Amino acid sequence: MNIVEIKDELKLFDNDFINHLTQEAGNQIEYWDIRATISNGTTIDFTDQKSTEISSYEITNCGIRTFVNGGVGFYVLKDLNKDLIKTSFLKSIKLAKLTESLSKHKFKIKEVDPINKNFKIKSKRKLVDVDIEEKILLVKHHEKLASNYSKKVKNTHTIYMDGVKSYVFINSFGSNIYQDLSYLRLLNIVYSQKGGVIQRSINSVGGLGGFEILSTEKAENLSVKTAQESIKLLEAKSPVGGKFTIIADPKLAGTLIHEALGHACEADLVLSKESILEGKIGQEVAIDNINVVDDPSMGQGSKFGLPYELFGCYFIDDEGIPSQKTVLIENGVFKNYLHNLETSSRMNVPPNGHGRASSSSSKPQVRMGFTYIEPKDWDVDEMIQDTKNGILCEDFLYGYTNPTTGNFQFKCKFSYKIKNGEKQELMRDVALSGMILEVLKKISAIGDKNTLGFSSGICGKGGQSVRVCDGGPYIRIDNITIGGLN
Repeated sequence: MNIVEIKDELKLFDNDFINHLTQEAGNQIEYWDIRATISNGTTIDFTDQKSTEISSYEITNCGIRTFVNGGVGFYVLKDLNKDLIKTSFLKSIKLAKLTESLSKHKFKIKEVDPINKNFKIKSKRKLVDVDIEEKILLVKHHEKLASNYSKKVKNTHTIYMDGVKSYVFINSFGSNIYQDLSYLRLLNIVYSQKGGVIQRSINSVGGLGGFEILSTEKAENLSVKTAQESIKLLEAKSPVGGKFTIIADPKLAGTLIHEALGHACEADLVLSKESILEGKIGQEVAIDNINVVDDPSMGQGSKFGLPYELFGCYFIDDEGIPSQKTVLIENGVFKNYLHNLETSSRMNVPPNGHGRASSSSSKPQVRMGFTYIEPKDWDVDEMIQDTKNGILCEDFLYGYTNPTTGNFQFKCKFSYKIKNGEKQELMRDVALSGMILEVLKKISAIGDKNTLGFSSGICGKGGQSVRVCDGGPYIRIDNITIGGLN
């Protein structure tokens, strides 16, 4: 692991200062933690080869959180100095006491083992060593490739985002953690038109690491692929609605598991009675040979042959809990919820590293990391040949889910009709809907490790957005409701 050099501005959190805060807390509160971050990054946004935003930022923020018997105090700072932190720490204690007096749910934070460790993301070409001019040229290059691909291309949109974060976490259990992280994401959108038909395609690449993330074949071909897809969709036909067998690719399978199942696994939604999985631990919720996990631990990128870490991975969550593999479904049986410190304490189980926040100035919520279906033994061609009347669905455009009922509706990017075991014409505007706990029992085939894939993106919840990934192998689902324009 790379040697970690702590930023000077964050060195104020030394042992003497931590001891002083511990003395101030005394017996007034049960638990406290502090997250302090120095962030800098770049956003470059071009539409139709013209810039709409080119910006860089440097932000310092600090979140102080205190707990007492179910009451939470949270105080945010935009500057770092010991006197201000001390004053704000005392204010946060007062807020916790006030909240406790009004709180309906009384509980104690379960103590966890402290961590004293430094972490640093590896990168071959550090983002801070890349001039903004080079980043702008890269965005302009992708805009030009997409715009010039065909006369049918009418609009293009390319967004580049990167960030470097130096982060300190300390808590009353004795944890003292420092980490350096860097991430990058490139997003490309293309609209094409033929006659009165307009079609859109979106693709992105993102990960944890340096500028080398954009040197992969997928990243270099991003805009051309997006243009090709949008034009290809112009010739596609809309399906006739009805009940069909579908074969979902890794992107759509991952979206299904993340959106329709994963959010219902988040323990804060369970506690607020907004999850269809409330009370389901130990019950059979799917076919008996499917396994679903959330594993945001580092090292996932190498499993896919990538020179960087997956976008949804992290060393620790935002409560100092190590990232770890959490089994959601094992052989069809529902096993675990995803937890942060609060939900695990209220449910009297260990936390599992899913307390995440968009920044140090936001309170951690229960969030996913990398949610996926584990592969089994089917080949994609075998699935298709074994399907008499179905649809091969690839990728995902948008959708709707309700974790309270398990209802979902998704629109696919590409779909191909399957007739008597043969892949036929391309279709567009294929939408599928169902109830997740019914669908999980209709899966009739799960692809092998050679079909395993993933997608990355940003997931929003409670006004915050975090990095996530989802995926799996190809899966076949019987008797799904399909809708189209016809």
